Amino acid sequence: PPTHTKIKPAALEDCNWYWETLPPTIAHKTQATHFFVGRAAPKFLRSVAQFRMFPDSDVPEVAFVGRSNVGKSSLLNAIVNADTKALLAKTSSTPGFTKTMNLYGVGPGNGVNIVKQPSGHDKIIGTGGLTIVDMPGYGEGSLSEWGLEIMKYVQERKQLRRVFILLDAEHGIKDKDRSLLASLRLGGIPHQIILSKLDKIYIPKADSIKRADGKKLSKQKPRGSLEALQAVMKEIRSVIQPPVGGGAIGEILGCSSEVTVGNKRLGIDAVRVAVLQAAGLE
Repeated sequence: PPTHTKIKPAALEDCNWYWETLPPTIAHKTQATHFFVGRAAPKFLRSVAQFRMFPDSDVPEVAFVGRSNVGKSSLLNAIVNADTKALLAKTSSTPGFTKTMNLYGVGPGNGVNIVKQPSGHDKIIGTGGLTIVDMPGYGEGSLSEWGLEIMKYVQERKQLRRVFILLDAEHGIKDKDRSLLASLRLGGIPHQIILSKLDKIYIPKADSIKRADGKKLSKQKPRGSLEALQAVMKEIRSVIQPPVGGGAIGEILGCSSEVTVGNKRLGIDAVRVAVLQAAGLE
């Protein structure tokens, strides 16, 4: 028989909002941490300026993209628990390096590597691993500034499983973000939103709140509220999932690579889980 039970809308889980998916369990987070931190070190594979220069691959790929200064490099460092700048030191003298797509391999055993095939073509291999593609940041100009080649990649790369778009939690969606989101929707490309620099608007209550470098914050106090954070996320949802047409995956992840709460970087565990899910490695 019908009841009068009121079904509540999906609420925030920690600092993330899942309205079409289920929040990860502790087991999921533990597995993801073990994969990225315990099983293998990340490896720089190659810097690619043109789509035709991408190696062949049997390894699933995920791509990270966002405006300049959105905190993408810091987030990638936190996900793989390494210093990506150190990994790239040997190629930092390459002209125009910051305008290239940078490939990192993460995987168990021998990891993810590029090998030369009998045909002479390079190929990315690595059973049980994944490739992270770090896209150049885009600025105040049009998307043409960060490249027709990048759009070729996200539209044509068969190994691509998901594009993660970083949005600054404090400043929200800008016009160039909207243009990118529209292009991804038009192309039917799976994509997901990550709110970076979450500590600028929200830090949950905890006994220990520190900077990621281990130093104490000048003000060890929580910031903002879950209600205010959800209001920000609801506004973003209205843009990433318009009434007509496909949209982003129905969850928004909030994180900060600069602050640790209870000895863990804020929200990074959930991002790691999403990456593994996207690559089919959960």
